[in-house]
Amino acid sequence: MGKFRKSEELLYWRFFLLLYLAGFAAGILFVNLAWRYRTGDLETLTLFTLQGSGTLRMEGYLWYLTKKRGGTLLVLHALGITVLGKLAIAAGLLWSGFLGGTLAAIAVLQLGAKGLAVLTAAAVPQIFVYLPAGLFYLTAVWRMSARSWAGEKLAAGTYRDYLMTSGAGLALIFCGILLECYVNPHVLEAVLGI
Repeated sequence: MGKFRKSEELLYWRFFLLLYLAGFAAGILFVNLAWRYRTGDLETLTLFTLQGSGTLRMEGYLWYLTKKRGGTLLVLHALGITVLGKLAIAAGLLWSGFLGGTLAAIAVLQLGAKGLAVLTAAAVPQIFVYLPAGLFYLTAVWRMSARSWAGEKLAAGTYRDYLMTSGAGLALIFCGILLECYVNPHVLEAVLGI
């Protein structure tokens, strides 16, 4: 059973990756084909310039990240007990991939190799927590939604197990939020030299 479950999880993870990559490719295509890119229209990625005082402002950053990340995940968590959970995951992965592809393409067009370095720095170290925690969490939501999709009668224990499993995923994601809030700004400062 353990082997079956692992291979089933790998199938989910591959599917999630394919959805994300499809959105990522669409984002790159959007920037390169549909967007009338002109250097004069946008200054260098203002998200990454961080000019001013020379330090990143941390006031309220943890609360901001928790609201942004947690709010979406809690909605997804609630949708996980319905047939809409699978659709929400698919749409979310496509949209996240599209935004990631768009951002990557803009960074490369505006800053070249430095843009890729800045994007990489913006993801470290929290990506090492977000990625496995996100896969764990999405798998739990997908499975629960698939059971609703199939019209299964679910016992109270099933909901409890779902709450525990997805709750563990949310707790791990919160650890990633802490890294993004308190460690990543120092990585960005080192890369950007501010």
